[in-house]
Amino acid sequence: MKRANEISRIGTSGFVRVPSPRQLLTVVIVPVLLLMLWLVYDVIANSDDFEVKTTEFNTQGALNTPIKIAFLSDLHIRNSTSQFEKLELIINTVQELRPDVILLGGDFTGEDAATTRMFRTELLSDLGRFTGVAPTYAVLGNHEWWTANDWRRAISDEGIQVIEGRQKTLRFDQGVICLRGLGDAYTGHFTPQPFEPGCRGVRITLTHDPEAIERDDQSGLYLAGHTHCGQIRLPLIGAPWAPTSASEEYQCGIGSNANKVWLVSAGLGTSIIDVRLGTTATIEFITLK
Repeated sequence: MKRANEISRIGTSGFVRVPSPRQLLTVVIVPVLLLMLWLVYDVIANSDDFEVKTTEFNTQGALNTPIKIAFLSDLHIRNSTSQFEKLELIINTVQELRPDVILLGGDFTGEDAATTRMFRTELLSDLGRFTGVAPTYAVLGNHEWWTANDWRRAISDEGIQVIEGRQKTLRFDQGVICLRGLGDAYTGHFTPQPFEPGCRGVRITLTHDPEAIERDDQSGLYLAGHTHCGQIRLPLIGAPWAPTSASEEYQCGIGSNANKVWLVSAGLGTSIIDVRLGTTATIEFITLK
């Protein structure tokens, strides 16, 4: 005689077997769990992958020919062999791109203050190799402010010009760029600093936290990182959280309003957990036309 929970009556004649809980577990739940485990493994195994994302901005005739910019943010290098191998690949990739200028958006270290002291010399030496590719400019991220008080000097010693809190006129055969650096809003270092009146080139502002883009009142192109585009972005929901007070429109990707255009990069490293889902680590390769 069949147990009541194993059969179901159809009409007035015939019966059909209903899977037992054990059968249901085997047929449905186990494959789902295996798929989830595979996805988790794939995400972790590929967390150090990155791509080159190309973007063009029209300068409305301000340049004779295009200027190419490599923008890198949020490297978050940790003290491991694999991380320095990744950095080597990033440097080689930038070298192959042959940019006219390199801009670094901060958060070079992914470790705490004590660990950062152990490997910072090696990290800075590698970062200094960018200067052999093209003139290189940088701002500080929150992780620099959290780990030491002499990052500006240490970075400058490697030939990288820290543009934060000042403006520099970059002259190329193609035209002129007015480059301005703004402090990191996340750590309270954002201070408004208008472009100098004599600026007659393409206006570019480099900063770390995109909150500075929203709060600043100058025109031109803004480049920022910090948010990792949420690092984890879910279908339909998007990023559950991003470490910024900036409005959502400023948290990831390209945007614009009446007088500003901005690009907020997903960055190259990871923070808190070494996982990306729905976002891709990115070198931003920008062409100004």
